Amino acid sequence: MSKKFLIIKLFILITIFFPKNLFALSGKEINSYIKQWLASEGIKSNPRFSPKKKLPDCNQNISYQKHNGNFELIKVTCNKQDSWTIFVKTYAKNSTQKKLRLSKINQILVLNKSIEKGKYIKKNDLVFINSLRKNVFYHKKEELIGRKLKQNLRKGQYIQPRHLFEKYSVNEGDPVVIVSKLKNAVISTSGIALKSANVGDVLEVKNARSGIIIKGILNKNKKINVFF
Repeated sequence: MSKKFLIIKLFILITIFFPKNLFALSGKEINSYIKQWLASEGIKSNPRFSPKKKLPDCNQNISYQKHNGNFELIKVTCNKQDSWTIFVKTYAKNSTQKKLRLSKINQILVLNKSIEKGKYIKKNDLVFINSLRKNVFYHKKEELIGRKLKQNLRKGQYIQPRHLFEKYSVNEGDPVVIVSKLKNAVISTSGIALKSANVGDVLEVKNARSGIIIKGILNKNKKINVFF
């Protein structure tokens, strides 16, 4: 019984009188703290300081700082008289920045073939692709169908307003209303525009019922006035 008492007493004396740096701080503990700290900042990491490495205990007077403003390397310092400093590589990946990069991806319209100057863009000439471009001018194919090119454009080229002439009032393939006046009677029927045109232009259209092709003057609201 007295032997057991002596062992306990010896342990208490060691705890009181021997330096506290006998109690080591492990690399595993350092890695764990850094990982938790970076996770609270929205950063995934995998600190690689040797987990079996033992450092003198610092009595909780340890500071953790990102080195040169970067979380990829953490400076760990013991702020004691017998101070020490280590640098830990974290292999940090900022999940917040990754989400922001993904959100910047836009769908833009490009040509799926080369088109010469003076030609008109058709629906089958356009295709959507993913891009990091910020300035997106056209979001729908309908905004470009029937537009006349001011210059040659190559396959895959991003289309900008400076590439195009003025937008037309009616695009090729658009439904129109054919209006004909015969004495005091006004007759209207549906038709299809065979070309793109602006108000006041003479436009060829096809009668949707009979298939007959006729010419008329394009007015507002896609109405074609035909006179006999």
